[in-house]
Amino acid sequence: MSGKTNNFSIIIPFKTGKKYLLDCLHSVLGQDYPHFNIIILADNTSNIDDSIDAVNAIQSNKISIQIAQQNIDILENWGRIKGLDKNEYMTILGYDDILEKTFLSNINELINQQPEASLYHTHFNYINSKNGLIKKCQPLPSRLNVSEYLEYALNETIDIMATGYVFKSSDYDALGGIPIHYPNLIYADLQLWLALTKKSYLAVDPSTQFSFRIHASTTKTSKDKILLDAFILFLDYLNTLKKESNALEHIIQVNAQKFCESTTKAIAHRLLRTPKALRNGLSIDRMIEKINFKCISLEIPYEPLKIKSIRLARAIETYPILNRIFLLFKKMYKKPFL
Repeated sequence: MSGKTNNFSIIIPFKTGKKYLLDCLHSVLGQDYPHFNIIILADNTSNIDDSIDAVNAIQSNKISIQIAQQNIDILENWGRIKGLDKNEYMTILGYDDILEKTFLSNINELINQQPEASLYHTHFNYINSKNGLIKKCQPLPSRLNVSEYLEYALNETIDIMATGYVFKSSDYDALGGIPIHYPNLIYADLQLWLALTKKSYLAVDPSTQFSFRIHASTTKTSKDKILLDAFILFLDYLNTLKKESNALEHIIQVNAQKFCESTTKAIAHRLLRTPKALRNGLSIDRMIEKINFKCISLEIPYEPLKIKSIRLARAIETYPILNRIFLLFKKMYKKPFL
């Protein structure tokens, strides 16, 4: 090990899921770089499956557990990160994700090589609930400024997760932490990474240093309205960015239409798979109307009905018989076909 020895805080927001949490913790405690601590942010129901007892049984002086005084939601729990006493550098780790044993040593070397960067990241794998490899993340260049990062994001040529990014704790606190006004924190991480990248640039280690877990959805209720509400808030943030520099304005003008229409298509297809009683009053036309209003504010064209699959989704939704046939068909055939 050469260069400066940097100290890290690894923050793990947690509610429940003992097995995944323990796997995650063992991956952190197995790091070949010793200068870190772990802070678990738990609400007061987190021991319902003996998770906290199991963590305490590890008996590691690197782990501290901060249990909330009452049951809190994901936004309130992540909001607590800003007020923590943290080391110079920090990262937020999903309780079900796994670090390679060289994650911190590689990040430490990256920081020493590029101390002027304001955000650090590595490549990663997607894994399933049984740790099986699903796919690798999309490759990234070794360095991105905020305009380049935004262009990658709007073109969906970057895989953006909350796990894996490392940054100075003082920068995080100065920004006010992760923006917790986004429902379920959807797009909140993207706004945070853009804000941190603006301070200097993102430095990327090309090696694969962690795994992000994807679970099969078990929800019985629709998240479509939550997705739309979060997307609308992110479009407001794009409007703010647009006013900050000519470079960011150009990136938005060139790429935001495709981004908005692609997101419209994704939510429209989700809506079709959701019975109307579970949609909280949301329809494809209503979604298009809300996104169009924001696109007018951004001064970008928005023409979702030129996309064949969106027109087809709208037609299926409009006619009750087609809608019932579609939902019946989806019960038998799970693969997307629009």
